[in-house]
Amino acid sequence: MDETRLAEADQLRYDGEYEQAITIYDELLAADGDCYLARYGRALCYCFTGLFDESIAELELVRDQHPDFIKGRVDLFKTYLMLGMNVEAKREMKAILRIDPNNEEVNKHRPYFPDFDEDDGAGDPVPA
Repeated sequence: MDETRLAEADQLRYDGEYEQAITIYDELLAADGDCYLARYGRALCYCFTGLFDESIAELELVRDQHPDFIKGRVDLFKTYLMLGMNVEAKREMKAILRIDPNNEEVNKHRPYFPDFDEDDGAGDPVPA
């Protein structure tokens, strides 16, 4: 992984230069398809530019490849919430809290899920 280029792409993303950041993330992923930090950065750019389906697909791939990358999982959870995908959000929330029970970012949303501890019958296919 080219850490210098990744840092450059991340800075462009922080500065709101999403298209330029995506170009660098794409280059990094072309060189190393397993570069989950480039995939994560690209997912955030997609989200910030309204490409929510693409963002979710990338964040789900990051989750599946690196289930212990909590920051990516939290952003996936929040994207699900933002889009009203509450079943998916609840599943992701449960998976995150199995790994990191004290996660403040996720726990602050628990009051919005009064049925959090109930079995919703849908199972829990999200890897933890």
